[in-house]
Amino acid sequence: MSWSDAPAITVVLVVALLALVVVPLAQMLGDGAGAQHGLEPLLELVAVLLGLLVVSVSLHALEAQEQARANVLVVGFGVAAACNFLHGVLVHSGPVHMPPGSADMSLWLSSWARVAEALTLGLTATRLSAPGPARAWLAAAGGVTLVLAGSALGPLPHWFAHAADGALRQVVAVGLALALAASAVLLYRRSHSEEAPRERLFAWAACAFVCGEVTVGALGGHSTLGGVLSHGFRVVAYALLYQAVFDAGIRRPFARIQEAESRLRESEGRLSLLGRNLPHSVLFQIVRELDGRVHFVHMGDAIERLNGVRVEDVLQDPRVLYRQILPEDIDRLRQAERQSYLSMTSLEAVFRVRRTDGQVRWMHLSSSPRRLQDGRVLWDGVQTDITAHHQAEEAAHAQQALMANTLRHVPGGVSRIDRDLRVLYVNEQQARWLYTTPQELEGQLLQDVIPPEVFARIHPHLEKAFAGETAVFENRIDGPDGTQFRHTTIAPESVTAQGVAAVVLFAYDLTALKRIEQELAQQKAHLASVVNAMPDMVFMKDTNGVYLSVNPVFERFAGRPESQVVGCSDFDLVAPADAERFRKYDQRAMQAWQPLVYEETLTFAEDGYKGQFETIKTPIRDLHGRVTGILGVCRDITDRKRAEQEIERLAFYDALTGLPNRRLLLDRLQRSIAACQRTRNLGALLFIDLDNFKDLNDTLGHDMGDQLLAQVAARLVGSVREADTVARFGGDEFVVMLEALAPDLQNAATQAETVAEKLLASLNQPFNLDGAQHYSTPSIGITLFGDERLTVDELLKRADLAMYQAKAAGRNTQRFFDPDMQAAVNARSNLEADLRQGLARGELLVHYQPVVDHHARLLGAEALVRWRHPQRGMISPADFIPLAEQTGLILPLGQYVLQTACEQLQRWSQHPDTAHLSISVNVSARQFRQPGFVAEVLQTLKNHNADPRQLKLELTESLLLGDIEDTIARMVQLKSEGVGFALDDFGTGYSSLSYLKRLPLDQVKIDQSFVRDVLTDPNDAAIVRTILALAKSLDLEVVAEGVETTGQLSFLRLHGCEGFQGYLFGRPGPAETIDALLDPAG
Repeated sequence: MSWSDAPAITVVLVVALLALVVVPLAQMLGDGAGAQHGLEPLLELVAVLLGLLVVSVSLHALEAQEQARANVLVVGFGVAAACNFLHGVLVHSGPVHMPPGSADMSLWLSSWARVAEALTLGLTATRLSAPGPARAWLAAAGGVTLVLAGSALGPLPHWFAHAADGALRQVVAVGLALALAASAVLLYRRSHSEEAPRERLFAWAACAFVCGEVTVGALGGHSTLGGVLSHGFRVVAYALLYQAVFDAGIRRPFARIQEAESRLRESEGRLSLLGRNLPHSVLFQIVRELDGRVHFVHMGDAIERLNGVRVEDVLQDPRVLYRQILPEDIDRLRQAERQSYLSMTSLEAVFRVRRTDGQVRWMHLSSSPRRLQDGRVLWDGVQTDITAHHQAEEAAHAQQALMANTLRHVPGGVSRIDRDLRVLYVNEQQARWLYTTPQELEGQLLQDVIPPEVFARIHPHLEKAFAGETAVFENRIDGPDGTQFRHTTIAPESVTAQGVAAVVLFAYDLTALKRIEQELAQQKAHLASVVNAMPDMVFMKDTNGVYLSVNPVFERFAGRPESQVVGCSDFDLVAPADAERFRKYDQRAMQAWQPLVYEETLTFAEDGYKGQFETIKTPIRDLHGRVTGILGVCRDITDRKRAEQEIERLAFYDALTGLPNRRLLLDRLQRSIAACQRTRNLGALLFIDLDNFKDLNDTLGHDMGDQLLAQVAARLVGSVREADTVARFGGDEFVVMLEALAPDLQNAATQAETVAEKLLASLNQPFNLDGAQHYSTPSIGITLFGDERLTVDELLKRADLAMYQAKAAGRNTQRFFDPDMQAAVNARSNLEADLRQGLARGELLVHYQPVVDHHARLLGAEALVRWRHPQRGMISPADFIPLAEQTGLILPLGQYVLQTACEQLQRWSQHPDTAHLSISVNVSARQFRQPGFVAEVLQTLKNHNADPRQLKLELTESLLLGDIEDTIARMVQLKSEGVGFALDDFGTGYSSLSYLKRLPLDQVKIDQSFVRDVLTDPNDAAIVRTILALAKSLDLEVVAEGVETTGQLSFLRLHGCEGFQGYLFGRPGPAETIDALLDPAG
């Protein structure tokens, strides 16, 4: 600061100019005006004004920490200014206004003013402070002034003025001068040691006060020169004091504020420039108003790059940014803002925003609050896009979690050891091996956690690993669980110039493998003995086809011992063609992942035996999945093949004609229908019935009829292609199935008609029956298939209808299925509608057909449903039962029959004569598969109080095509409650002996189709005998259905059948008919 800007110089110059004006003016006014308007009153007034300025500036220090020291100046110089003012008023008042003793009062007040000045400077020199509000200290100064003013009106001023003839005031003056001088010295020293300009000015002011006191003492206070000089020094002193407080309280704080503002502007400029240059951050300032509203006062240009919004929009409406924050994050951010506002602490938050282009980005916000002078709060902050960092953190965390999870679940033990052999990490498996936890192991020395003998064994391997090499070895450990073997690998983490910092130890348990090796050796010996005892050929080859091992049966095949076979190939043992075939199958087996199974004919070299063998060749693979050879097993299936052929012949071929039977025909027809759907070609079904065949049987006998049927079969086969099927459908009915006809209906019909005419011509030729000629004509019904989806039964019905059309047309002709025959289909639809209504109207009845034993005693009855149609009368079950199966009406129908049967059982149980009777109820596969079927049966029995032991459920073999395990489970549930089971129509379906053995059956029923021709058809007779023998072996009861003649009854009794059902014993009828059988007299 230059002296030209110093307020003290300005004050002195102003006072000097005023003095130049006042002195001449006082001389012009005369001698009396000097006292009131002279230079001395002016200087005294200026001193008072300067004192008040010092007090005023000290009252409003700009720095809070300076206010406590300024309060000392407020009190001291406030009292001094007040006393000086009163002193001046008293001294310069005219004689008229001068009160008595005013000179003493003036001296008294002047002395106290000097005491206040000296005391204030002394306190300032000692750095004493007066904490508290400045106005309170000003009030205190006013109070002190009032006290002094009041004391001036008493005797004290007179006493002070005349005490010791005026010597007391001289002593006070000297004391004040010395005190001021001491203060000046102390202040000056402090100004040099602390470089405090204010103390230096205070020291000069103290010197000026000392000079004033010296002037008064030397020249006298009332002399013209002494009074002016003393007051002049006081003006200089107060000017210096004003300069000191002005510099300390106004100029320097203001300069610091200006400097701070300059630095702030400079920092803001740098910060703004930094914000523009930061690639992923934006700087901002946001203010919270007193009413709670917030708005941005500054937002960096980078906000458009980060959030995709303009700076102007954000400054105008902060919600532009807040609306981008995802709803699930906004509440957390609001809570953080509120916490920052309430506690005035920094705000740190991470949240997600959805940019204007739809991208979701992760943001980190950091801001610091500060309260403004007007009470508002401003946050300086930075928002940073941390999406890439967040994604990297997530990836790192995922990788760490994956690695930790992997190490936690690896089948072996993993640990990490540093150069001091301290355990840094250990997984759970390794800890379990040591019977502790990972937390207890980590941080310990290796030698403290494993047995000494184990440490001694692995220590050389650790030294090798710390030397930079990987050590691999097997470790044996004897522990509480017995001897353990572990394969151990110790690998260095990384080799640097400073060496290996740590090694990783990985171990996996070999104990089980060692035991397996021992067991394998034992099993190998055992397996060798088993293989040598097997009746099958067993051999092993390598990938080149060289034999490695063979069993004794193979020695018979090769005609030489194993020692002469091992090391040879098939080319050394058999003919080249056979060797080539064997090699081809070997190669196919080695290329497959599953065993290769095929059948072949082999001839034994030792005894020439030739048979059918099933060969299974399995590839042998090593631990890496590479094929190292094949294992072959050849099983003699000659007897099985013969049995299969015989079974197939009996099951699928007619014994008389050798043609496929009905069962095989249905299978082939089903396949042909599916093939037509794929190839788009059509097929034809020709249903052939011999005209008047019954007359031939009746006149010439069944032997002649059989001869005719055999010759008809031969002619039919000779009239069609090999790919076509000729089947005996039953009796004198034959079916020819033509396949791969033209894809269009016209050409296919022409082809089928041509074949039919050829068949007619062939069958119209005479037949030679025991040397006599016999003529027989056919009626042929033709239907095409493949152009629409039809079932096998529908096709057969169409062909059958067409055949009857041919008979109606005069026989010995052929007819195609006529669209008019569709009326039958319509009739079926009408029948379905009537059946639904019949169920609702109660038109269906339950009749009972008696079941008797071999003594014709009544055992029970089979419940059979009948339908009495209001217009059509009684309708055959064969017409509506299949319809109910197809439409789902079988479910309510079956439930109705079951309830009726249970009611009847309950009624029979009331009478001793009928209490032993049982009732068999047919259950369809669809009904049996219902989820609540078991509960439904049991609930029905319970509702009618019927005995479950008297109820027998008849199941068909078609039920076995489904889930056999579920079937058995349901049967077992009902069986446990006493319900019995019978297998109905046995032999006509798909029953398997293995299933039959597992099912909890009580009874099998021989289908009436076998019983009907049991006396005339050898096949049926053989089947019936087989069923009876099978049932006996399985301890099952047998009931033969459809027994109509005594001849059938005698045959069945002869072969052990003990249960019978048929028209011979009674037709189905109401329950009363059963009662009548028990009481014929009634």
